[in-house]
Amino acid sequence: MQPQLYSGAKATISINGQEVAAAFVTDYAIDTRTSEIEALDSVFPFELAPEKIRVSMNLKVYRTPDNDPVVSGIAPGVANINQVEQNGFTQKKYLQIDIKDNLSRTIFLIPQAWLNRRSAAMSAGDFLIETWSISGIGYFGPQG
Repeated sequence: MQPQLYSGAKATISINGQEVAAAFVTDYAIDTRTSEIEALDSVFPFELAPEKIRVSMNLKVYRTPDNDPVVSGIAPGVANINQVEQNGFTQKKYLQIDIKDNLSRTIFLIPQAWLNRRSAAMSAGDFLIETWSISGIGYFGPQG
């Protein structure tokens, strides 16, 4: 099998099936916590048993007015402290996040994700760049 190479400059991010941004900086982590199963008369564990798998991702996206995560229902938004959320965010339990290469092949997919944190940076004469921190349930690697 020939190794596949991916290029972040050509990758796109889709959320709930809708393309929302170019994936110019993306990192993800898959952490598997294990427990040691001990055996009598051995200084080494008999076995390592998986306990939990944690999936997390950080995305850096260019933010323009037409890809606002509050307007699109990706993140909660409140106009003022006394107003209930109006954007439909509370009706959606999870997001599906799919990062694809320029041939529309999946690089990384989180079928059930939650946007935990948004932060932004901007300098004079530059685009607004947001970082989205995401937790997920399950994941799929390259498809196709």
